[in-house]
Amino acid sequence: MGIEGIEFRGDENVPGFSELLAELKTDGCNLLVTGQVSERVSTRATRTLLGDPAADRKRILALTDSTTRHVEPCLPTGVRLDSSDVWVIDQRNGERSIPASASVSNVELPARRDGRNELWTLAEEIMLAIGFFDMTTDGLEPAHLRLSVDSLSFLAEQYSRTEFECFLRMLTAITRGVRGMGHYHLPMADDAPLVTKLSPLFDARIELRQRDGLVPEQRWHVPTYERSTNWVRL
Repeated sequence: MGIEGIEFRGDENVPGFSELLAELKTDGCNLLVTGQVSERVSTRATRTLLGDPAADRKRILALTDSTTRHVEPCLPTGVRLDSSDVWVIDQRNGERSIPASASVSNVELPARRDGRNELWTLAEEIMLAIGFFDMTTDGLEPAHLRLSVDSLSFLAEQYSRTEFECFLRMLTAITRGVRGMGHYHLPMADDAPLVTKLSPLFDARIELRQRDGLVPEQRWHVPTYERSTNWVRL
């Protein structure tokens, strides 16, 4: 995301934000995106977090309460839905868009079956997509995998807290394991109780806002440092 002018407030002993971001990209990370903003602002954040369109990135988008018709605005400029580097999962409608190479390489896609918990079907396909890209690249480079999950609020409403948190722990672990960057939308106030409960599962939170008549803004919260940044343009 654009980080011009972004810095931590307060303690000078805390590493600079650019150093933190470089570390997150190198080691792999998971980011919780919060804030009660319009779909347009959330889409803009997703588009940026999915990476530079000129760079070699493998992008996985998991939709829990929207459809593939809403995907293309989320993709970086010039990246197409039918790109060989894009895998889209629409959990609610049972639709997907996968790389052609996956279609012809005997990748066994999970099927929706009566009585099966759809949360685990979603998790299975996300992990399948991550494994596919890791295999076809002979090992993903740091920050080359970009995962977007939109949104967590729907899943939190539909499943038990135990199931939901297990799902998140599984995804965040495998994303970090391939040194990817995952971001997960939770469209509610950053001080909401659910945000507070889930925050320890993530490396940082990106809080979004758009005040009347002004441009969308972001600030980061990093629990490890117990610090937040200033507000900057998204």
